[in-house]
Amino acid sequence: MTGHGTRSRAAAATATLVGCALLLTGCGIKRTGVIDSGHAATVKVSGGKSNFLYFVSKEGDRLVPSPFSFPEGYNLNPVVLLRLLLDGPRGRAGEVGLTTALPRLPAGQEEALAVSPYTHDGTTVRVPFAVGNLSDRARMQLVCTIGASVVTDTLSPVILQGSDTTLPAADCDLKR
Repeated sequence: MTGHGTRSRAAAATATLVGCALLLTGCGIKRTGVIDSGHAATVKVSGGKSNFLYFVSKEGDRLVPSPFSFPEGYNLNPVVLLRLLLDGPRGRAGEVGLTTALPRLPAGQEEALAVSPYTHDGTTVRVPFAVGNLSDRARMQLVCTIGASVVTDTLSPVILQGSDTTLPAADCDLKR
């Protein structure tokens, strides 16, 4: 029995040494740097009637749609959607770090917001602040949010009208 115990200990010691050697050599796997795989996957939100508020990613490099749902049979006035957008990300959108490139709505200026009915030229969005000096990302927040909500399943062109100027119609371009 002593010979059997010695062989078992020798086998265990050999296995331990081989295991340590494999760990130290890394099995021939070479180190690599971090591989950039792009942004996280996106999903399509299903069920119920929903609109999207477009906010800026926490990295600041793209627009991210944030779903806003409401009960079936209820039609949301685009001005309400515009007001929600100008209030900035709240709830889950704020928790995940979404931000906005838009200015806050000046106090007492809620009545100055307007969204015209859709025409063949597009939809006009009127806001009580200057639009000429807004960044492309801020403009796209307005254009994408309102352009996607005016006509169901369609991206409508949007004309931005501010206290300084009226910008030509623009289509939603999420790359801006």
